[in-house]
Amino acid sequence: MIADGTGPVSRLVVGFDASPPAARAARLAIDLGRGGRAQVWLVYAHRPDPRLAEPRTEEEVRSPAVATERAMELLVREGRSRGVEVLPVLRDGDPATVVLAVSREVGAGMIMVGTRGLGAAARVLLGAVSSRIVSASTVPVTVVP
Repeated sequence: MIADGTGPVSRLVVGFDASPPAARAARLAIDLGRGGRAQVWLVYAHRPDPRLAEPRTEEEVRSPAVATERAMELLVREGRSRGVEVLPVLRDGDPATVVLAVSREVGAGMIMVGTRGLGAAARVLLGAVSSRIVSASTVPVTVVP
């Protein structure tokens, strides 16, 4: 896989939320990284929903992150079995902002994200994460359905 015409992409960042499209994006990144010294960062950004009533229990706050961490652990093992280093990153913040920041920090050659199949009207209203990443990225972005 050549992103910039100079050679294989060895640093891939995947926006990950444990959804089926994000899992497909992660597996594609692992496949692309096989046979080289590729590193894949799985990036999960947690943004608490301000519409939820407070106070919330620690379990309610951690539940989505725990499920995502478990999915990431499986992908780390899968990557290891295929010769690809998979590095989980969990941060608080806006998902698009966090994915772009990690991409810059690690010098990624490509970003991969899944899409939840939002239509044009929903993207305009909701500002889909994948659309925002595509618009702001300085490296190629692959959106996986």
